[in-house]
Amino acid sequence: MIQNSLKILGLVCILYLFNSCGDSRGSVKLNPNEIVSNKDYNELKKNSDNLDKLNKEYRDIPDDKIMENGGEKSALYNELKAKYKEQLLKLKKEVEATGAKFVVVIISPGVGRELTAVNRYGHPFIKEVCKQNDIELYDFSDNIAAQDYKIITQAPKDGHWSKKGAEFLASLFTPIIKKHSADKCTVTYADKERTDTYGDLPPHDDEFLDGGKDLPYHLQANAQGLRNNHDVVFPKTKQRVLILGGSYIYSPFLDNEYIMTNVLEKQMPNVEVLNSAMISSTVDDYLTLFEEKAKYCEPDLVIMHTNGGDITDLYFTNRNHLSRKHIPYYPTKIELEYYNKTYKK
Repeated sequence: MIQNSLKILGLVCILYLFNSCGDSRGSVKLNPNEIVSNKDYNELKKNSDNLDKLNKEYRDIPDDKIMENGGEKSALYNELKAKYKEQLLKLKKEVEATGAKFVVVIISPGVGRELTAVNRYGHPFIKEVCKQNDIELYDFSDNIAAQDYKIITQAPKDGHWSKKGAEFLASLFTPIIKKHSADKCTVTYADKERTDTYGDLPPHDDEFLDGGKDLPYHLQANAQGLRNNHDVVFPKTKQRVLILGGSYIYSPFLDNEYIMTNVLEKQMPNVEVLNSAMISSTVDDYLTLFEEKAKYCEPDLVIMHTNGGDITDLYFTNRNHLSRKHIPYYPTKIELEYYNKTYKK
């Protein structure tokens, strides 16, 4: 009884510590069903303390600023590209080890002169990495840019998908899913091997949010922490597709009923499309989520959403504020030099 009380008290402390480190672009929530050991608690507490110190000392997240003044040629950008490539290839290896098919899709609303620097230089790099490593890739940038932005997004209040936009995005995913209908996961996990959750949303989450933009939406999560209105069951009875991604897949400001993954399930009743996306996620989040949780749902097809921002998002201050792992990322020499030059003049 005392030991269980201590574990519960420890979990309450961790919830407080992690929630106090949250960023306005994404909230940190832990699964209240996950009781941790004293050893795990001590490690989490240490990481939380170190993370808090780093975030106080290095508050600024450069994002697109990295690309200013010829940043695409900088040692910093080359280092971040190398990190991206390493994480992407690790994810490919993890997915293919289960027998599942791995596909990458680029989703970015801007093209040509409207293309931001992170995407202008990031997209060619991502395409080349995929080409060199036999990763199937689709770039939806031109398809999206050809649409009326005011119809497919929540503009002018927000640039994320409208109901029409989610339907349009679903039409781009449909041929990919149909193409790989014969691909199957070859690994079957025992019930005792599987994790309780496959996504990072609180299980059974059911709340109304608006992100401060007066665009209220109904967020619902299933029992396994995915943005789906149905639970994942075994054995599978239909093709199972897992989508890894950030906000363009998560789809803030749309009720679950209208998001792209739900639209796909309505249009293809013989396919299950699992939405594991979270706001502000990048490639290392997709990798750790798949390694730790998502692979246990035994997906047959794994589609990863990306764009050039996923490269610059690997900068250490971004990761310290927004990574799903909640562990300290210490700056490399190049990252530290950039930070001091940019923010500590």
